[in-house]
Amino acid sequence: MTELEYAIKHDGLTPKRLLKSISRRDFGVTVLGGLAGTAASRFINIPSAEAAANDFTIAIIPDPQYLAASCPNGSGQYYTAMMQWIIDNKNISLKSGKSPFAANIKAVIGVGDCVDGLADNQFKIAETSWKILDANGVAFTTPPGNHDYDFSKGITSRDYLGNQFKKGYFSAKSRARAYGAGINLGDGDMAYWVGSHDSTGANTAVKFVISGIRMLVLAMDFFAGSDAWSWAYDVMTKNPDCECYITTHAWLTAGGTQYRATGDPYAPEFYKMGPAPYSNSAVEAWNTIGVKSWANLCGIFGGHDIFDYAKPDPNVPKAWFWQQVPIKSDSKRQQTVQQFFVNAQRVDALCAQSVSQETGAGEVASVFLLSRRPGLGVLEGRMISTQTGNWFKAKSSTFPDGPSFSDSETLLFSVPFTGLK
Repeated sequence: MTELEYAIKHDGLTPKRLLKSISRRDFGVTVLGGLAGTAASRFINIPSAEAAANDFTIAIIPDPQYLAASCPNGSGQYYTAMMQWIIDNKNISLKSGKSPFAANIKAVIGVGDCVDGLADNQFKIAETSWKILDANGVAFTTPPGNHDYDFSKGITSRDYLGNQFKKGYFSAKSRARAYGAGINLGDGDMAYWVGSHDSTGANTAVKFVISGIRMLVLAMDFFAGSDAWSWAYDVMTKNPDCECYITTHAWLTAGGTQYRATGDPYAPEFYKMGPAPYSNSAVEAWNTIGVKSWANLCGIFGGHDIFDYAKPDPNVPKAWFWQQVPIKSDSKRQQTVQQFFVNAQRVDALCAQSVSQETGAGEVASVFLLSRRPGLGVLEGRMISTQTGNWFKAKSSTFPDGPSFSDSETLLFSVPFTGLK
């Protein structure tokens, strides 16, 4: 799409003017990718939605905090190796579905907790690791998790957000600079910086255009406040031709239910976070904020909650390291929104133990591979330990005892999915 076409589609607003208009409710400041990046983007032709729809994969990074802190020995080597695995295996052959295909990994989405604490060495490890994606033309976005805040002060104020998200590597200014006029993902695919709620990296928006499919990804703060959700809604409505996705640290629990304000482990009440407008649980965001009625919403990603293999919660029989839970939207489209929970941090905590396919020990630095197959009209999920090469199985505490990981590729699910069509 040229600048002229863009202006016509959005009532005469150029990208820069359009994004400025998003702050009309005065809830935040939209941050663009710099004047140079904005100017340069005017000459980029966004690929047509009618382009050939190749299979592609988005890699989801599940709470890598222990990779920064202690796995193995605080060196960060598994963290960097995980990101390098993504680069080296961009076109890994996946064979467990209806037909084999090359993964074609185009982008990475994080779900927060980039570090376990705010020690300088942990943020250095995280930055070094994520920069591998920057250096190799793989676009990424990630929100902060609770561990990306200053735990010594708590999360009773958004001012306690860690400096790396405030003004460092994960800040809006830094990420806008990394996106520049757009990241060339190869094969005519692109990634663009859209904006942010304020100058931090707590609430940001990017756009992926892959296989002719436009995807707006909103990275939202930990139990984000009402003003941030209002900003996100405005961005979504200003991009009606985009499938909308949300990534936020806490959405589903390990049992596959939306996080409540009280009653769930590690809910807002646990952190003494104030109620709305300061914070909103997933249930509140979905129902009260009205995310359930967003017309373009197609998927939501989260982590945060934990499944402890050694001590499973008997009250949550279906808990596991990942969940895929469809939910019906209340919008006019009545579309199905795919909700995902992905968090293997308790596996990373066992990294010092001998590898075991039974217990998961040593099956560390995991990546969830979410594959879009437009030609088949399906969405497929797989999860792999990048250290051992073993694959997660679709097992929960209700399954009979047996190995939880396999050296053979495992298809966790394949569900009908056509986006906004």
